[in-house]
Amino acid sequence: MVAVMRYRASVLIPALLVIGAIVASFLASSGPIQWMDNGMFLADASEGRYFSETLGPLDHPLYLFVTTALFAGFGPFVLSLMNSLLLIPLGWAIFRLARGVGANTRQALLAIAAAVLCHCVFWVSTKAEVYLLHTLLVTLAYMLHFCDRQRMGALPTLFVIGVLTGLAAGIHQLTFIVLFPLYLQLLWQHKARILMTVPGFALGFAVAIPGILHEMQSGLGLIDIAHRYLIGIPDKTTEQSWQGSLFRFDDMWHEKNSVALLMLSLIGPQLVGLLLFPKRPQLRLLWCAAMMNFIFAVSYNVTDRFTFFLPGAVLLSIIGVMQLDAWLQRRNADGLSNAAPLSGPVTILAVYAIYASGIVTLPTHKEALPFRDDIHYFMAPYLRDRSAEQFVRSYEKSAPEGALIIADWTPNGALRSAQASGLLKGRNFESCEEVANIDAYLNGPGAYLARTSYCGMIADRFTLETLAVGYELRAK
Repeated sequence: MVAVMRYRASVLIPALLVIGAIVASFLASSGPIQWMDNGMFLADASEGRYFSETLGPLDHPLYLFVTTALFAGFGPFVLSLMNSLLLIPLGWAIFRLARGVGANTRQALLAIAAAVLCHCVFWVSTKAEVYLLHTLLVTLAYMLHFCDRQRMGALPTLFVIGVLTGLAAGIHQLTFIVLFPLYLQLLWQHKARILMTVPGFALGFAVAIPGILHEMQSGLGLIDIAHRYLIGIPDKTTEQSWQGSLFRFDDMWHEKNSVALLMLSLIGPQLVGLLLFPKRPQLRLLWCAAMMNFIFAVSYNVTDRFTFFLPGAVLLSIIGVMQLDAWLQRRNADGLSNAAPLSGPVTILAVYAIYASGIVTLPTHKEALPFRDDIHYFMAPYLRDRSAEQFVRSYEKSAPEGALIIADWTPNGALRSAQASGLLKGRNFESCEEVANIDAYLNGPGAYLARTSYCGMIADRFTLETLAVGYELRAK
């Protein structure tokens, strides 16, 4: 009886941490109006287009299908909470995977809490973004390999892993990096039987078939389609190719702010998992996958490179918690393990509090957005940010129905997601690069410019009347 009570006490705090972490994600959600890509994802889901007509590097066919169905069935608010909801099945998958590689119940629960509270995972959970659903599918593939292969049998397990791989690939190309170590292991274990994953992959990737067929009708061959899907069009000098951004170790110091954002996800057990090579063969496989993910993400020359690190952060949470707990147990200090998942949020929020008090200055984007504090927005996702909604509410007052609002990509996401949620009815939106016939609006409802950043070609052509947010355009 005493042993049972001790066991229940040992898992109570980790279980409460898990529940608290997931609830915190719901509370910190950015809502149905969001900036940039996140807002565009919400707007795309409102169009009722279930299948992508292309298969480029920025197309996410399965994510489009899922979000469109969720928007049609439950509306924009529930869709904005989708990633917070996905933390529940992700937590289950992490628990099963951790148990499959040797963790006890307490360690498995702590691994869930550490993963959910990890900076990159928590940030994405509060936004409309593709990476959490992708991470769930990747985690399930590793879970299946370690937990259910004996119960299901080799061939069914390989088939289902193939399905999960296809589903994940229908969301993001990162699949082929994070699952590469798993497939090497499967090849070594099963030899030719690994071909059973091929029909599974085809089934999982079926949601992308309409896009592939449309591309073929446009004259592209399968090799060109695959190349474009993986890294963009072959000409790496164009904006539509990401080939020139891959493995840019030479540019990491210049982009040190975005590298520093990624490093926030290593505060806590994740750093222990990354730096200490594990002894257990099962953990070594997870470590190799996480290390490949880290090398790719840290050298990928984009501002939001931290969002590409979710699968690695989840795997390192499992490895780090197990290694840290074992080290603390040897020193009779295993009670400190319960604090490990909180180390990241506590450190980040402490630094943010010092910044907010004015004691230190932290680097921000040179092109500021109305109502948005970049340090709050990017560094402290545990505190709810509704700056995009504030921006939209301002335009509700200043831009009448029928007006044209011109904006670059980031505020455009807020404007379009707002209209998908029922705000800004009757307003017309155009990007700075594609807008035409502005003059037709000047003598009517009016034309407005969200900001001059990235829109200098528009600002030079008109007289700008400064408003509370942005500008109204007047003929020179």
